[in-house]
Amino acid sequence: MPHLKSSDLFYTETGTGSPLVFIHGLGASGAMFEPQIEHFSQKYRVICPDLRGNGQSGRLGGPVKTILDRQCDEIAALLDHLKVKKAVFCGISYGGVFTFHFALRHPNKIKAIVIADSTGDTAPKSIKERIILIGFSLMFWLIYFPRSIILPLIKTNYKKWPLAERHIIHIADNLRKYEAVLQHYAILRTNHTKNLHKLSCPTLGMVGNTLDISLKLMQRSLQKIHSSELYVITNSVDPTNLCQPAIFNKVLSNFLNKIHW
Repeated sequence: MPHLKSSDLFYTETGTGSPLVFIHGLGASGAMFEPQIEHFSQKYRVICPDLRGNGQSGRLGGPVKTILDRQCDEIAALLDHLKVKKAVFCGISYGGVFTFHFALRHPNKIKAIVIADSTGDTAPKSIKERIILIGFSLMFWLIYFPRSIILPLIKTNYKKWPLAERHIIHIADNLRKYEAVLQHYAILRTNHTKNLHKLSCPTLGMVGNTLDISLKLMQRSLQKIHSSELYVITNSVDPTNLCQPAIFNKVLSNFLNKIHW
């Protein structure tokens, strides 16, 4: 598999055609796009990097406030290395936060963006939302619990989605915990929503309908972007690309077909 050794950044590249870049969730890797690589590589040049601090890429350190900047600049350098002028970016969860950041930081390299199960910021709009978001933040620290506790929780939460369950277990077993913590804090520091009006690229949002808070956060972000559309996927939760891969691929395909490459 291709590996950009100069920056210690691992990536896979499959297929030919217009470039489509998938950005994984927190602590995951490009491997979480298994169903998308198989489907979209038949028509597109599918590029799946492991962001620094994740998967098989190099170690992540330095100030939390510059993590997203540095990760974005590395992916921009990867596109230059691959001689890709512009690409469609599709980010899941943390990858969605990254994609917003990348589109604002490197707009000249963006053809369109797809944001799934993510948000432009995590600022609560009510006491209820604050309580829910605090709960999610506290749940993050389960990563330091033993596997004997984490595994049953994953199986319980993802029992309806066996493909997602398999991948989430793999992610948990291979999680680089300290670097995941750094990226978790990077998310909490960001507020892209206030700048999303600057984006003029075609934008698609996808989110599962299982958690109401996820839908509300996505709606707030996308309503700031003039050329955006939101698709709610029923019977799904983060990550929708693994919970409902067939629907996810169909919605993404329809969106890509409307882009003037």
